Amino acid sequence: MKKSKILVHICCAPDAIYFLKRLREDFPESEIVGYFYDPNIHPYEEYKLRYIETERICRELGIKLIEGEYDVENWLQKVKGYEHEPERGARCEICFDHRLKKSVEVAKELGCDYLTTTLLMSPKKSIPQLKKAGEEATKDSSVVFLTLDYRKGGGTQEMFKLSKDRDIYQQDYCGCIYGLFKQKDIPVQWDLVSFKGRRPGSKEERLFIKEVRLFVEELNLPAKEYEFPFLNWKVLEGKIEVDKEVIPSYVLPYSQSIRGVAKGRVEHVNGDKLFLNKQNVKIILSEPFRDLPLRVATTLVNPTFIVPAQYREKLLSGKVVATLKTEFVPDKSEVLIIGGEKAKEFWGIPADTLQDGKGTDIDFVRRLIEDNGEKIRREELAIVLLGAESLGRAGSKFVEDFLGIKVNLICEWS
Repeated sequence: MKKSKILVHICCAPDAIYFLKRLREDFPESEIVGYFYDPNIHPYEEYKLRYIETERICRELGIKLIEGEYDVENWLQKVKGYEHEPERGARCEICFDHRLKKSVEVAKELGCDYLTTTLLMSPKKSIPQLKKAGEEATKDSSVVFLTLDYRKGGGTQEMFKLSKDRDIYQQDYCGCIYGLFKQKDIPVQWDLVSFKGRRPGSKEERLFIKEVRLFVEELNLPAKEYEFPFLNWKVLEGKIEVDKEVIPSYVLPYSQSIRGVAKGRVEHVNGDKLFLNKQNVKIILSEPFRDLPLRVATTLVNPTFIVPAQYREKLLSGKVVATLKTEFVPDKSEVLIIGGEKAKEFWGIPADTLQDGKGTDIDFVRRLIEDNGEKIRREELAIVLLGAESLGRAGSKFVEDFLGIKVNLICEWS
């Protein structure tokens, strides 16, 4: 008897984790293949986060996963004119039609008998709407659409529990840019802006942690993530000029904004620190010139610029004009503990990068984990990836405060 084959369109790991488990229980003799086709997810960093978490789940369950094309331009054309539709409205119908029709093509190529989607698991999606889209997509093919309601009987609660137990990334909007603007209850501009490197609290920082975790699980090493809140800080705009010449600069973390423009001269010098006579502007002379982490959390928030030491004399004698707009925002970051929490020693590695993009390379982290795998298994050592570490050692302080673990930072931002 021919073994049946089911293609599962997967939208995200939280919806997939319980759905795939139940599907395997209900169809034990069938071959299950996952298909991640979600060009509706914006921005791309969000897409990658959802994909890598889906990859984790599929590996855990032993399910083959295929990644579809991220043809976002095509998707945007499909929903053009429906940007302001509500959730479960006409835009969602078009989106389901688009993704499931493509899934049918893949199902036929793979010789699948059935198609279903983890979208059926999402409490925010309409099952009748998805049933209609699935049956419409498969009507002229030999593929049968399975409308499976695994939400009932406590399925939704079990999905949330499984996601929490496995530290699955929990997105806070459905996925598309239009849902982003409608569903989030906080300003969304930081979801749409990418900075160089992996800034504290960014999707890039979280993605780095998730990529390392995926590698760790391939080695069958224990890993645990913890999310923590912190006060984030971001530069919106800033520059410093001397006698109308813009000079290279970085802004020291937790610098406050300048009201309008600060025009003044240096009135006080303390070693490599210069202080203007306007708005408490501070200038740090650096040799070599580089961005600096905030090593110790401070309540001093002078608008502070880091500039090359070669400009010292020019700054002392010239007219200085400085502009700066920054933002302090409540945010969240993560730490990843690789190994047991009762290990004898804990090595810390910053997961974030500085404003110039400098930070720990993922290949270095992988080599370090591989080289110390046996020590980690024997609980002689644990390696901790520290989010938001460049902002007053936030990650290290969380680990010490929450778990009572003192972390030894073995590398910095280079």
